Amino acid sequence: MIQAKLQSFTIYESALMRTTSTLIEADDCLILIDPNWLPEEVATIRRDIELKRENKELYVIYTHHHFDHIIGAYAFPDATTIASKAFVEQDSSEQLDEIQKFYEQYYINRPIRKPSIDLVIQQEETLEIGSVPITFFLTPGHDATHMSLMIEPMHLLICGDYGSNIEPPFIEHDSAAYLRSLQTLQTAIYEYEIRWFIPGHGDLCDNRSDMIKRLSEAEEYILALPHERLWSPSWPEHDFFDRVHERNRKMVEQQEADRQARQQDY
Repeated sequence: MIQAKLQSFTIYESALMRTTSTLIEADDCLILIDPNWLPEEVATIRRDIELKRENKELYVIYTHHHFDHIIGAYAFPDATTIASKAFVEQDSSEQLDEIQKFYEQYYINRPIRKPSIDLVIQQEETLEIGSVPITFFLTPGHDATHMSLMIEPMHLLICGDYGSNIEPPFIEHDSAAYLRSLQTLQTAIYEYEIRWFIPGHGDLCDNRSDMIKRLSEAEEYILALPHERLWSPSWPEHDFFDRVHERNRKMVEQQEADRQARQQDY
C-alpha cells in the first residue's frame, strides 16, 4: 500500500514487517530505494514507475544487502544501480537463501539475484543522480553493507534500517559502529535541517524532535546492553522482539569480551 504520497516522493509500505520502498520523482529521472517485498507490491511499484517514466532515467539504490531490501531487484533490470562498496564485496549467499526459503514456503516463482551495482559508494560523498544531488553516508552497524542517503533540496533523509518507530535496533554487525551511525544521522538532521525522515520499517517522520527521539532511544537501548533492557514504549512487546533483544544482548556481550581480550594482549 502507499503510506504517504507527496509532490516529489511516494512511500510504499509492504504488508510484511512494514518495510518501506521510496520512489523519488525528479524532472529528468526516477529514483527508487529498496524495492520490496511481495510480487504484487513490487509489480505496483513497477507499474507506477512506468506511468511516470516517459524518457526518464531510472535509478535503484540499495541501502544494504539484507534479503528484505533486495528481494524486488528482479523487476528493475533496466535501472542504474547504486550501493556501498561493502555491498558489492559482501558474500550475500545467506541473504539469497532466505529469499529462496521464503519463495518456497509460499509457492512464489520469481527470480532470485543479488543486484549488480553500477555506481559504488566508497565514502561519504555527494553525487548528481540525474539532476538530483544525493549525499551518501556509510552507516554500518545494523549491517556491514549499510548506507543512508540525504536529498538536500528536499530536506529528505532515507536511513534504511535505522530510526524505526516500530522496532528495536537489530544489531547484526557491530554495536560500536551502530552507535557511530546513529550519531552520523543525528548530525545530518541538524546540519541539513531535515524535514522528512524515512526508515526502512515503520512510519515517515516529519517532526525533527521525533526524529532525534527515535535515534536517541536506539542509542540508549544499545548503551544499556548487555546488562539492561532499556525498551522504548513505541516498540511492541512480543516473542519475536524478545528473540531480537536476546540476540543483540549476546552480540554486545561477545563484542565486549573480544575488546577486553584485545586490550589484554597489548
